[in-house]
Amino acid sequence: MAYYRMLNDEGDWIIQIQRNGRRYTKRGTGGEDAASKEEEKFLAKIERDLEVKQAKETLGLRDEQIPTKPSAALVPTLRDFFEKRYVKHAPSVQNATTRKKTRYPFQYLLYYLGDLTLDEVGERKVINQFVEKMIEKGPLTFERRRDGKLWKPRCQVLTNATINKSLQRLRALLNLAHEERVIASKPKIDLLPEENSVPVIPPTEEQFQHLLEVCGSYVDRAPLLPEIVEFVADTGLRLSEVFRLTVRSVDLDRRCIRVEKQKRARVVNGQVWKPKNKSWREIPLSKRAYQIAKERAEDAAPDDLLFPNRGGAPYVRIEADDTEGKGHFRDAVADADLKGVVTFHTLRHLFAVRLLTRGVPIAVVSELLGHSDINLTVKRYGRFASDAQVKWEAVKALDPVPKRRRRPRTPRAHSQPRSTGRKVARSR
Repeated sequence: MAYYRMLNDEGDWIIQIQRNGRRYTKRGTGGEDAASKEEEKFLAKIERDLEVKQAKETLGLRDEQIPTKPSAALVPTLRDFFEKRYVKHAPSVQNATTRKKTRYPFQYLLYYLGDLTLDEVGERKVINQFVEKMIEKGPLTFERRRDGKLWKPRCQVLTNATINKSLQRLRALLNLAHEERVIASKPKIDLLPEENSVPVIPPTEEQFQHLLEVCGSYVDRAPLLPEIVEFVADTGLRLSEVFRLTVRSVDLDRRCIRVEKQKRARVVNGQVWKPKNKSWREIPLSKRAYQIAKERAEDAAPDDLLFPNRGGAPYVRIEADDTEGKGHFRDAVADADLKGVVTFHTLRHLFAVRLLTRGVPIAVVSELLGHSDINLTVKRYGRFASDAQVKWEAVKALDPVPKRRRRPRTPRAHSQPRSTGRKVARSR
């Protein structure tokens, strides 16, 4: 693409280049050959100046720190970009809890790839070697004890899911670098296949009813525990959702609740709480759930929590040495001999399986659960859907076809012999 233009027959020319909303102009003389050569130099200078400016803004470099090597030398290392740019950007897209969870995946990246430039990190070969090293060396610890020694790893082998967390963090970091024009292209990072051999097994109706009976014996310590367990099983709410549900989000006229942003209830990390995936949804209430919600909403302020404890906070958010305790639900599960079978999240599984086994379409169940992708619902609960029964019907085609048994032929009733037209002499 030509940027120069000849002005007259005397060989005067002008070069105009548009970059980042700004126009760069240069004039000269000497004919088209001189204009073409100067255009190439002028374009390289502009690109170099833009890269230097970007390096100063992104990495906080001073003029004396800018290398005089080719432009590729301005690409920062993964460690520099993480510490000087990504750490500052992360609070705008993640809360403190999420950043804490991603700390270890980033430490693996810095340990193995920290001294490589972002261009080198994006190469397929480097990514493959990173995965191979993680598998070979296994779990590492980066926290030190008081005596200065590292803590022992909690596990012996890194699963694909753990490795994928580091790959996802690497993808997010490189995407930011690409958006801010630190690197030219966005590398493709494929995740490893994760284990899917553990099926979702919800508690049976008998186990659930037994758990409710045991929870009833905890009303002196956790007065709302039976209602909470029953409400979650009939709405499929996540733990964070049920304990941040306010009276304002209960619509008794339409017999539903709204999982939505809460302005005043349970501020998290200094910010207003928002549902997972940052999307609201409505959940119609069953007869029992409506009864519980109506009883809890009576004589309560709009911003009051629907399920507070005596101190005004959810049961699971109180420290274990408090009067309300942290583990009442776990204790109830243990007393019901259901440890390892029932957790708070399996109540959500029970809600989904109840609907699917009673003919509710899986797309509707996915919406009620608040899944961001229906494939997640199919992966977890697809075997309970009515469509899954086709598999059982399909294999019946392999069964041998039973042979038809012939009915025994019933003899005809005796009738008078037909007349032959000849007379038969009777014996006397």
